[in-house]
Amino acid sequence: MLDLDKILAQHTAWLRGEPGGKRASLCGADLRGANLRRADLSWAILCWAELCGANLRGANLSEADLGEADLCYADLSEADLSRADLSETDLREADLHGANLSKANLRVANLHG
Repeated sequence: MLDLDKILAQHTAWLRGEPGGKRASLCGADLRGANLRRADLSWAILCWAELCGANLRGANLSEADLGEADLCYADLSEADLSRADLSETDLREADLHGANLSKANLRVANLHG
């Protein structure tokens, strides 16, 4: 079973260079509908993750690997996606209002709707 709170706490510690810290690796994780509002997932590995309908409003996803992730219908409004890898990501109907996509890799991403 995925202990998301523990993973996020370890990731925060890793970002701060604290003991016990560990970079979040959620590659292929089922996070459909998850509430990750304002979460700091910068540098996290989320390739192939299922994030359809997830609340990522205001989240920090800068430098994150979201390659081939499913973000359809996700709320990414006000999220920081700068320098994130969004290649081949499904962003159909995702809310990107106010999101920072500067230098993000959107190669072959599905932005329909």
